[in-house]
Amino acid sequence: MWNASGGADHLWAVARDAAACATPWGSLREELAASTLLSNWGGVTGLSGREEERCFRPAQDVVVPGPVTHATVERSPLLLPPSERDAQMAARSTQLFFFGALCWKTDNRARSLEALEKKCATSYRQPGFLSRYSFGLRYDVWKRHRDAKGFRLYASDFPPSLPKGGVRLDEEILAARYCLCPSGTGWGMRVFHVIALGCVPVLVQHDGEHPRVMQAFEPALNWSAFAISVRKDQVGELPALLAAADLGARQRALATVWSGLGWRDGLREPLRSRLAGPDAFGMTMAALGRLAESRRRSGTRRPATISAGNAL
Repeated sequence: MWNASGGADHLWAVARDAAACATPWGSLREELAASTLLSNWGGVTGLSGREEERCFRPAQDVVVPGPVTHATVERSPLLLPPSERDAQMAARSTQLFFFGALCWKTDNRARSLEALEKKCATSYRQPGFLSRYSFGLRYDVWKRHRDAKGFRLYASDFPPSLPKGGVRLDEEILAARYCLCPSGTGWGMRVFHVIALGCVPVLVQHDGEHPRVMQAFEPALNWSAFAISVRKDQVGELPALLAAADLGARQRALATVWSGLGWRDGLREPLRSRLAGPDAFGMTMAALGRLAESRRRSGTRRPATISAGNAL
């Protein structure tokens, strides 16, 4: 079966942080060159910025969401009746929330602003596949906007930034209108976690040179309707971008698409039956169906472009 198509009609689920991008532990580039990958990483390069790696290919691969826990989904305000849901969303007071490490290595904690700047500069200049951890954007956003009105940006690798008593993560997300969702050592669970809790994701996943990191089920799923994508050259304008955005429209759109980014089989009953369809499995099958139909029309078994139409 493999030899019949050179692997072109085979599917691989690759759960590594940066999917099939090369790492010090090896590369899957040659073995999976013709196959379709289901992965959580939609970047055309690894975090080293090298295009020669076998990373995500928009015309051939499918980005799928990571699984959010039952405990998180059952707290979702998007499960509430519309009037209660809208009231919860309207009561949110934090303009932008973030909690996480700013630079690699994430467990290397800085105790002063000078030490943090040195750590992040060293991280960004060092050679290797993690030389562009988060494309440098976590530190850039935090440095520029940590004191912006309504912003609650907590750096786990800079303890002086943390509130007394620690960060109650879900409570912070449930109180936030927007949640910052940068990349890390590749993809991360943050974006799907905040979506499940009704927070509009702010996607800062762009290295300034290559196409931005694509999200789950793009281009068929229109992320611009329920999220905000910020290019590297727009980071300085972030507070103004959020102030000018139509928050209500994005919150309403989020309520209609969030279940398609959740895996029903990862939930227990009765919550499993409450998740509206299609879920992430249904969306994945639809994406593969578009690939198969595109190849059928072109008369080839080689990978072809996914149609942007027929979004679920």
